[in-house]
Amino acid sequence: MTRHGAAARLDDATEAMELPAEALPFLLRYVRRHLRLSLALLILVTSGALCAVAAQYGLKLLVDRMTAPGTARDSVLLCLGLFLGLLGLESVCWRLGGFLGSRTIIRVGEDIRIDLFEAVSARSWEFYNTQASGALAGRITAASTASTAVLRTVVWSLVPPVTDLVGSVVVLATIDWRIGGALVVVAGGATFVLHRLGRRGFPMHRAYHRETAEVSGALADVLANMGLVRAYGARRRERDSLRRRMEHEGRAHAASWMFLERLRCWHDAAFWLVNAAVLTVAVLQWSRGGISTGGVVVATTLTLRILAGSREMALSLLGLSQQLGAVSEAVEVLRAPPEETVPAALRPLRARAGTIELRHVRYGPNAGRPLFADLDLHIPSGQRVGIVGPSGAGKSTLLRLIQGIVEPEAGEVLLDGQALAGHVRDSLARAFCVVTQEVMLFQRSVADNLCYGQPGAAWDEVRAVSRAVGCDDFIGELPMGYDTIVGERGIRLSGGQRQRIAVARALLRCAPVLLLDEATSALDSAAERQVQRALLDLAGERTVIAVAHRLSTIMAFDRVIVLHDGRVVEDGTPADLCRGNGYFAETWRLQNRGSGADGSGQEFHPMTAFSGRR
Repeated sequence: MTRHGAAARLDDATEAMELPAEALPFLLRYVRRHLRLSLALLILVTSGALCAVAAQYGLKLLVDRMTAPGTARDSVLLCLGLFLGLLGLESVCWRLGGFLGSRTIIRVGEDIRIDLFEAVSARSWEFYNTQASGALAGRITAASTASTAVLRTVVWSLVPPVTDLVGSVVVLATIDWRIGGALVVVAGGATFVLHRLGRRGFPMHRAYHRETAEVSGALADVLANMGLVRAYGARRRERDSLRRRMEHEGRAHAASWMFLERLRCWHDAAFWLVNAAVLTVAVLQWSRGGISTGGVVVATTLTLRILAGSREMALSLLGLSQQLGAVSEAVEVLRAPPEETVPAALRPLRARAGTIELRHVRYGPNAGRPLFADLDLHIPSGQRVGIVGPSGAGKSTLLRLIQGIVEPEAGEVLLDGQALAGHVRDSLARAFCVVTQEVMLFQRSVADNLCYGQPGAAWDEVRAVSRAVGCDDFIGELPMGYDTIVGERGIRLSGGQRQRIAVARALLRCAPVLLLDEATSALDSAAERQVQRALLDLAGERTVIAVAHRLSTIMAFDRVIVLHDGRVVEDGTPADLCRGNGYFAETWRLQNRGSGADGSGQEFHPMTAFSGRR
């Protein structure tokens, strides 16, 4: 029985999703996904609005019966019952619509957040190098919130007044076609003009939501680095910087808001004309005996109802343009552009032994001279290889190419004879376990972080690996042991403790290739030796590739490759390279000058520095 036995093995996550670029097609995607619920909700809301209009006609019948001389009492009561019944049915439709709406719209919001997360999580490495994580998270939340607001607006603030308008035209036309005609002409013209004017504000609304996302990202960045801010006494500077950003956001917000206020002025004037036209025609027709008193009453009530509904509809339409701007801006940033869209017919990669090969690889992260011009490299399965070289030589970039995080501009990278290109990205990830210099931990328990790469790991295995890399002792001293929450980015742990957990997490993962990028840089010498022994003992038959600046960490490896300006300038065993006059030998001598090799004053023998497979 495993500690995380309930954790299910996840299937391959889908690749970058082809989300629609425009807001309306994006929303219709989710309406179609929940089509039955959406149609049922629309029918209930429309029925409720029609019952409200029909109740006004029932009121006309009631007034006409009451004012007509000699009307039977039963006829009046029948009209009263019809009027009250329609009012009751209207309430039932609204309440059922409310229950169904909460279920439908909440589901849509959940789907949008999951799909946007899936889309953004499949974006390229370059994308994440240019985006603030706080702004991305804010955009996902904003898009979901705005999308559900759009749906609520359409269902509760647009469908009822539109239904009222259509139903009122029908009812008024049965009383006098001239009244219905006046309503159609004036209301239709006013709506057309307002719609055309409203479209002009769309760029303002997008600009406002773009500024909001940038402010959210900047705020999250400052809060995430508050230790640095305090260490340099920069709170006032950061506050002033945030204030300037918020002033830009405020100006964009004001421009968007004032545009809406100007439109509201146009709306009030337009629909005053609608009411004036309908009531004037109704009174003139009554004065000529063309319609009854009940007809004037229903024309008056329907006109006032249209006025109230149209004001709400106009406000909703204007708010709708803001919300659509938020959805459009977020989806534009989060969705994968055509060049990142991955074909649907990708194959899963079948990693077995861990043989790695780079053939004529050309890659440059920036325009200009490429970092790798024509790199060839072959690493047999099970070999332990150290990668060294000066800063900027391409060591970490080489690991990203091997993982498939970045793709070469030319040439190919192969794992067990299979080119990484053309395979499902998540299947590539399952071939590697990785430890980086910058340790990434979730704000979850120690156990959750340890088992992140292997959710179904047996608890005895977790404890054994933790003991081997020196985690178990300090974890036992934490308030809740393995269930202790480590804090954001592992802030409750020291740098060395975080790095040990990262090493244990990688060793627990069942993957044929182990990648280490300065994996022990935060450890002292004694701790580093303990972790190195654990790596060599527990790596088993895996292929191990380690980037290192401290050469003592790779002296027990089978092979060392020296990179310089994206080229392999040295390649051999640590012992052979130490006997030479190249970068490796010079660096080794500089790092161990005056102390042997290990600070003990004794001669250091590279091949016996650590116990391990030889």
